[in-house]
Amino acid sequence: MGNYFTPSMRLYLEKLVDWEEILRLRDGADPDVEAEVGAFRTVLETTAALAESFERRAREQWHAEAELTEDGGARPPAHIREAYEQLREAGLVSLMVPEEYGGAALPGLLNGFYLEMISRADTSLMTVVGLQTGVAGDIDKYAEEALKQTWLPRFASGEVQGAMDLTEPKAGSDLGGITTRATEQPDGSLRVDGAKIFITNGGAEVHLVLARDADHYEDSKGTTNGLSLVLVPRHLEDGSRNGIHVTRLEKKLGIHGSPTCEVVFEDAVGWRLGQKGQGFRAMLDLMNNARLGVAAQAIGVADAAFADAHRYAAERRQFGQTIAKQPLVLIMLAKMHVNIEAARAILYHTFELVDSTLAREAALARGELSGDEAKTLREAVERDIVRVRLLTPLCKYYATEICHDVTRDAMQVFGGIGYTMDADVAKLHADSLIMTVYEGTSEIQASFALREMGKGALATVVGELRRELGAMMDDPTRAELAQLVQNAVNSIEECASLLFSDLPYALLRAKMIAEMAINVIAGTELLRQAGADASRIDLAEAFVRRRMLETDAMARRIRENQEGRMQRDERILANYAQTDG
Repeated sequence: MGNYFTPSMRLYLEKLVDWEEILRLRDGADPDVEAEVGAFRTVLETTAALAESFERRAREQWHAEAELTEDGGARPPAHIREAYEQLREAGLVSLMVPEEYGGAALPGLLNGFYLEMISRADTSLMTVVGLQTGVAGDIDKYAEEALKQTWLPRFASGEVQGAMDLTEPKAGSDLGGITTRATEQPDGSLRVDGAKIFITNGGAEVHLVLARDADHYEDSKGTTNGLSLVLVPRHLEDGSRNGIHVTRLEKKLGIHGSPTCEVVFEDAVGWRLGQKGQGFRAMLDLMNNARLGVAAQAIGVADAAFADAHRYAAERRQFGQTIAKQPLVLIMLAKMHVNIEAARAILYHTFELVDSTLAREAALARGELSGDEAKTLREAVERDIVRVRLLTPLCKYYATEICHDVTRDAMQVFGGIGYTMDADVAKLHADSLIMTVYEGTSEIQASFALREMGKGALATVVGELRRELGAMMDDPTRAELAQLVQNAVNSIEECASLLFSDLPYALLRAKMIAEMAINVIAGTELLRQAGADASRIDLAEAFVRRRMLETDAMARRIRENQEGRMQRDERILANYAQTDG
């Protein structure tokens, strides 16, 4: 155990992020940066201490299941409820709620650190607290003021929790298949009827439900038009139960303590968030927040598995020495650590961009800037929104895939005992398996990234990478590595040009071009870290030298395997179908 407040977190908190600019733009006044960063540090140190205190019991109670309640809800097991109460008492839930509603208004980067720490201790607990940011954020952004006043203080205090209700039996990734119906009532409320499945934290008090507007129900079927985002509480203002019922809990391979529910709505009363028929757009905000949250969750689980494997390898002796000194184990452990740091690098960089964008938007909204300054800020906002739209699916894709690999390798380090429940790494690996699936599979993330690349995001990201890499060329410790990344950037542009001339082939290679983009983005960010902390140059070099070679190989595969690839795969499956028949 220990070291929850990691060196990477400290590096961004203390050196890499321009807090003075972010806070000045956000708040419209010159900040006391030292005091603000000190307050952030205190929050993180408190979170780290609490998270570490949760870890042992979470591993011991890993098999404990969520349970249905007599009032038609669901709840996590006792150890998670007790840990949540400790976080609540410390004021460590819904950290990004604005101050006017009783929240701490912490930056997204700090919330990402918080979620990573909680996940490392107990990833089922993280699914409970992790949804709070997105649900409260959508209420803050889209709800009328009366709803904000009703709900946001309760989120800030931890009195209520949230869930987002999207998936239906015939509407998984394709939300155009949603059949849950929202019918307008004379008093301005909505009546919601339908059923949702696989709802994380489905026993929560506040549900944000994506439902199809009744008056456009038939003509909008099969599309994401005509959908509204509806806030549906489990209890009405007078304390009576609303028409929400959890009808079953899913039995899962991992994250047993997280209630994954089927939720039925029967004459449930709710209120629309945002504009009628524009619910899909509002839900995208929540989904993107959730995807960054899952990336943080995956890094936390991976870090827990790596810490266990590293400690065990340093203690386990075979053939007269610890297994950590065996070359194949040594390289496995080093690769695990480097990949976790690379996943952190791209995620922390994305959170930093999100915080900068929100701060600039706040400054523009006040209307206090001169024409030229406002124009510069608007251009920066537009550029960074484009970057975040590409980086978000890449973060989720990479962190969750790395989590699967790291937890599997941790089991390998433990050998046979790693396959038993006497070793926590088996539990962590079981928990990891869902992360490449929920909030959109890895394949969906790669497809989203490809779409954003095709809309111009790749050119924007590449332009920023070239600027950053160019600034490193005068640094003798980083210049050679920066040039290797630059060469890979050139290869990505060539491959993208080829792919976008053949859309079916581009879709086939979506994961490959996504991984190439991840390699150069993470490589550049690790080199940026090394510029602020020279001790991190080994991490950067290990990642760049390995992953740029892999990028070259992927570029060659894209260039040389275009003709006939899909047809060959179709023939392989057709032949299998004939022999299997």
